Order: sequence, then C-alpha cells, then structure tokens
Amino acid sequence: MPLDLLAGLNVLDLGQGISAPFCARLFADLGARVVKVEPSGGDRSRREGPFPGDAPNPEASGLFLALNTNKLGITLNLETSAGRQLLLDLAAGSDLIVEDFPPDFLPGIGLDYPALRQVNPGLILTSVTPLGQTGPWAAYQASNLVVSNLSGHAREHPGPVESLSGQPPLQLAAHQAEFLAGLAAATAAMLALNRRSVTGAGCHVDACGVEALAVLPQTTLAEFSLGRPGKGRSRAEYPRQSLLALLPCRDGYVGISPRQQDQWERMVDLMDSPDWAGDPRFATRDSRLENWDTLEPFLVDWTSQRSKEDVYRQCQGIRVPSFPLNTAADLFQSPQFEDREFFVEVDHPAAGSHRHPGLPVHLGSGQRLEPSPAPMLGQDNLAVLGENGLGLTRADLAGLRAADAI
Repeated sequence: MPLDLLAGLNVLDLGQGISAPFCARLFADLGARVVKVEPSGGDRSRREGPFPGDAPNPEASGLFLALNTNKLGITLNLETSAGRQLLLDLAAGSDLIVEDFPPDFLPGIGLDYPALRQVNPGLILTSVTPLGQTGPWAAYQASNLVVSNLSGHAREHPGPVESLSGQPPLQLAAHQAEFLAGLAAATAAMLALNRRSVTGAGCHVDACGVEALAVLPQTTLAEFSLGRPGKGRSRAEYPRQSLLALLPCRDGYVGISPRQQDQWERMVDLMDSPDWAGDPRFATRDSRLENWDTLEPFLVDWTSQRSKEDVYRQCQGIRVPSFPLNTAADLFQSPQFEDREFFVEVDHPAAGSHRHPGLPVHLGSGQRLEPSPAPMLGQDNLAVLGENGLGLTRADLAGLRAADAI
C-alpha cells in the first residue's frame, strides 16, 4: 500500500509517456487516489518496453509498470462527447489533474482550464509539456534528446571531448529530462495545492521541461552571465583542474581522486611505490595534472588488474577519495540499498514479480511504501465509473463501450 501523507486527495492522470505519469506516480506513492485515464489503445509507454523475455506485451512494459504503480486505471475516448462528459464528471470530484497534451488539444475539445474550472473552481490543472503553454515554440513536440540540447545541458554532457566531429552533443541518459520535468510539475502542483488550502482557489500550473532543465546550475550559463565567452566541448578548452580519474577495473570502472599531495603519497604506497612514481613529472600536483596523459596509463595498469570493490575500498582505507561506478546490477546487490529497503517487490498479473525502486525518503513513523501493481488497461472502469463511482450501471457502461467512449 502507498504512504498516507496525501490520503483523501483525488488525482486524475491524463498523461502518457514519462513526465506526466511520473508526476502523478509521486502523488500515488504518497497516498493520493490517482486514476490513470488512458485512450482505448493505452498509454504509448505500454509499447516501449523493456519487456520480460523481450516479448512485446502492452500489459508488461517495464516502463509503464514503473511509472504507474499505486494507480487505478480506466479508459476514456476524449474524442467523443460521452468521453468528454465523463471526464468533466470525474473532474468535478478531483483535486488535481495532470496532463501532457499539446497546448491546443484540451482547448480544442472544450476541456481547457476555464471549462474544467466551471465544474470545479478549486481544481488544480497541471500541464507538463516540453516547451510550455506559451511562446513561439509552444506547439512543438520534443523528445529527451531535443530538450537536453535546447536547455543547454548537451553542451556539457557527458563532458569535454577529444573530437567534436566524432563526439557531437548528445543527450541526458535514461530520459532524465523527462523525469526532471515530471518532478518539477509535481513540486509546482504540490505548491498549488498548498496555496489552495489557504485561498480555496484552484489554478492552472504550466510546467515546462526545457525550463525545468535550464534552471539547474550550469557552468555555461554562469560563465555567460558573467560576460565570459562560452566554452565549446573540446577538451583543449577545459584544462584539468584536479586529479579525478575514472579508471577501468576487471569488472567495471572506479573513480579515484588523490588531489592533495599527502593523498598522492599514500596512493603511491598503496601501489607498492612503483618506479614510475619517482618520475619528476609526477612529483607535484601541478606537474601530475600537466602530464596527465603520461600518468594515466600507469594508473590504468594498476586498477585494471583489480576489482572495483578492491580498489575503492583500499583507497578509502587510506583516506583517498574513491567510489565505484555502479551499474544497475550493482544497485540491486548494494548492501546500502538493501539495508534501507529501497527496492520493493511488486507482483503484476501479466509481468510477474519484479523489484521496483521505492521512495528516496524514510518517515519517522516507520511507514514504508508497498506499491500495488500498475493497472491493466481499463481494469477499473467499473470501480471508477460504475455504481460505486460515478453511478453508471453495467448497462450504461456497455453502451459507452459500444459507442467507443470507454
């Protein structure tokens, strides 16, 4: 079961993909009653996977399952008048609606914020889109790749490169731009709900993905604001400021940073004082940085014969900053995550039992998140729309299905 911090709050999730569903999932995990509203074909993320056994199944997409735990699920066809009326009926009893349609979609079908406000003056409508509700680019669609570049982050990610022609600007990995947009939308929606608790007034929250990413601290923005010329991505424009090395091991990579002289000397002792360590080019911090291209292969030769666990544990043991570069498999086996019970088991009727990331917070009460599985397509139509929900009979629901309204 979810936590009870937002018990009694009613949320409609009209989103597809990542940003809006992730925003709504945060509310669901915290105890709000979240109803996911899908078109008859389902959320597009149902078709994206990954899938168990690599067998495509809209009921078993790992992406969909992770983004929609603790939600009820219904289907509505908003292209039909009956579907739109059902949404208005649901909106009348809701506190928050989260959506990610293009800015002209809801106004085009008569379900913009003024129309929703007529049935529920206290409603919060949170729209999360790549480029916002206004401006010359508002109508454009944008992916994680596009948002990463428009926001300025791709200029620096994944860091300075040797060859601009061979390593052009890329994107934030793992849909980070879309998740950050969802997080920004959830934060703004929660603030709007808090404001409503004082004033009683609803509002329309306009969450913009590009701005959510651009607002994060960036070196390029800071330099530009100070009147300095923006740096490119060539490594020649980024002189090494300190010794932070990401080095290969037998089973992955490890980070080591013996940036102070005493740390370097202890590091040399750890490596059994090899002959090359006495080279005058490596005698001081500045000379090591200046001759990094010569020094790095010696460090690689030492780390590549060891496991990353051995390297970072030994370095930490002599007070040299070090850390492993974890993979997903490492996280699932992490004693830190295990001790904090970060991963939770979720059993889904179609996908089976899988471990999901939980919430990154612990409550003083000791209450823990125990998610219910993401809904099958339309599984809660009867519960939400039927006699114990909006009051429709089974015959009414059959008629709506025949009319392609649900």
